[in-house]
Amino acid sequence: MLSSLALVPALFLVSAFAATEPRLIEAGSHCVAYKVQKTMFLIKSDTVVGRNCEVSAQVLPEIGGLYRIEVNVPVRSFNSGDPDRDKDVLKLLHAQDRADLTFRSGAFSREQWRQLFAKKDFQLEGRLYIGNEAYPVTLNVEYNDRDALAEVRGEATVKFTDFAMKPPRVGGGLVAKSKPEFQLLFNLVSNRILGADSIRLGMKDSKQ
Repeated sequence: MLSSLALVPALFLVSAFAATEPRLIEAGSHCVAYKVQKTMFLIKSDTVVGRNCEVSAQVLPEIGGLYRIEVNVPVRSFNSGDPDRDKDVLKLLHAQDRADLTFRSGAFSREQWRQLFAKKDFQLEGRLYIGNEAYPVTLNVEYNDRDALAEVRGEATVKFTDFAMKPPRVGGGLVAKSKPEFQLLFNLVSNRILGADSIRLGMKDSKQ
């Protein structure tokens, strides 16, 4: 009983730390990132984060009144704080075949997009283009609309095998190895998304 009670303060501290843990991508930024957990020498656990703020995005109109969101991320611009690791990321993401990672969402009408945005939190399916291949991915999205701009942020927890990759290893895994899953993170603002006002919640149609 006493040992159980002794755990209460510890659990409280863990919860408090989790609640105050800083965001990997700050609100108001226009960036993406990856987050990977790795184990070193089979014992020590560490977190690797690679950020990229050279992101371009646009809303693409299609025939039939549909729109897609496309996000392009130059692979060379990922920065993890370790130049050698960043060079390995270039190879892992097949930068020699395609210089950018590209996410293309599913296509929806203007009204369907606004219905999604009105939910504030929703899932968005699309395809992620890596090298010469495209892979399905589902993003968990949070939408916030302010007077000046709208902001979309979110993440996806995926596995290396989802993209036909093997988790990175050093020394055959004895020196360091990554866990099989990792996170994709993003925070995008509407004033840096070309054509965003065409589907943004609360904006009038250009024909009106």
